[in-house]
Amino acid sequence: MQVIIRSATLSDAAPLAAIYNQCVGISTLDLVQRDSDHFRNILASLEENEALLVLEHEGDLAGYGILKRYSWKEGYRFAGETSVFMDEKYRGKGLGNLLKKTLIETAEALGYKHLVARILARNTVSIHYNQKLGYEMVGHQKRIGYVDGEWLDVAILQLFLPASEQGKQGAKVEL
Repeated sequence: MQVIIRSATLSDAAPLAAIYNQCVGISTLDLVQRDSDHFRNILASLEENEALLVLEHEGDLAGYGILKRYSWKEGYRFAGETSVFMDEKYRGKGLGNLLKKTLIETAEALGYKHLVARILARNTVSIHYNQKLGYEMVGHQKRIGYVDGEWLDVAILQLFLPASEQGKQGAKVEL
């Protein structure tokens, strides 16, 4: 099994859109299908401390993960947010886990000290795999999203970096 994880390029825009569109209204609160231009714009607007990684399996783009700043407010500069989207053909094979681990390593290399994952509360598979990677449930937003006539809850998980800092409240950050 050949797996490659690399930075996304503009030529990946069409498969990125195809994968994302499988999730619209199901595992994301986005209700709009996105096209290649949308992903080209995302790629063009990534900052130095952000990343969009793709996972190729046997030459096929099987999924992608994004690491972005949690907020543009300067006080949050050490906090990032991660999301992983897998093509439905590749879900449940451990590839998303591998991609998420790579995002975590990338976040550490970029100087992040805290990662957040916001996940639809009904997506227990995603919640559990994040917890296996060290993320801790820290919040539950009730009825924050509305899709197809249904109010949806969002679970908020966090991970301190490096992983050895997990659970140390108020860990000091060296500047």
